[in-house]
This record gives sequence, structure tokens and C-alpha cells, in this order.
Amino acid sequence: MAHFLEKIDENDRIALRDELLVFANVVGGKNAFLKILESIRRSSPHPLVSKDPILRFVGGYIKWNKNVHKNNLMLLSIQMNARNDESQNLMPHSDNKNYKNIHNMLRSLSPLTFEVVLNSEPQTTVFSFKMFDIIDSDITYMNKVFEVIFFSPINMVKKLINFEDKSV
Repeated sequence: MAHFLEKIDENDRIALRDELLVFANVVGGKNAFLKILESIRRSSPHPLVSKDPILRFVGGYIKWNKNVHKNNLMLLSIQMNARNDESQNLMPHSDNKNYKNIHNMLRSLSPLTFEVVLNSEPQTTVFSFKMFDIIDSDITYMNKVFEVIFFSPINMVKKLINFEDKSV
């Protein structure tokens, strides 16, 4: 299965790139942004399941409003891998044997909001994003910014932030 970054259309790719470049610029540029992503990928355990809901980087931190339990992260990972090219929906059909567990996991994690805060005076939130884009009770998508920051392969993120619009 192809990663979602390989499948999004050019307009969505440009919009996502622009959003990530805003993030990159506030944390010190593209290289600083990629270093943050690399530190997330190297972290063990995954930063989302750490005791404190915070990820520090040079010049600031990313904080979120709720701890993520390891079993929820594992179930989310399974659901992410179960997505296919036709549907990026994380919510399974109600006849799925794991429907209740997945539904509960999505409901539990849906309030998660991430804030990027710089260590300047005064400390201010400069960028924020949610974990999911909830369309309705049957459709929940992973927020693309969240997926890029916490899960997407670095080489794909690098291609995305360096993507140039050929139509301009």
C-alpha cells in the first residue's frame, strides 16, 4: 500500500506543504523541523505514550492535552495500516469484530490537540493541530499534519516540504 503522501492530489499536496512550512519556519527552518521529526522517530517509547504529554526540542516544545495509552497507540497503528487506497477512513464498519475497541479508541483520542510552543518571552502557541479530522459518526480521518509529524517517513516529508508547484 502506498503512503498517503504519494496519493494526495497536487492541490492538497501544496496546501499540506504550506502548512508544514509555517510549522518549519516557526521552529527554525526546514532542517530544524526535520531534526524534530527524526528525534520523534528515534524515541523509544514513542513520544505519544510518554509519561508527560510533552515533546521538547531546541527552542520550544510540542504539548498535548491528554496522555495516550500504549494499547490505544497500538490499535491506532493497526488501523492506520489497515487503510487502503480507496479509503483513508479509520472508522471500521459496524460489523467489524474490533468495531467496539476501535470506536472507543477513536472516541478516547479524538479530543487530542497538539500545540507548538516556543521558549520565547512570553511563551506563546505558534501552531496547533488535532489528531483526527472527524467528519461524522462513521468517518474519521487522521489529520495529515499529525500523521506527518508523528508517523510519516522522513524521506517523504522531505520531498513534500521541498515540493514545487509546476503550474506556477
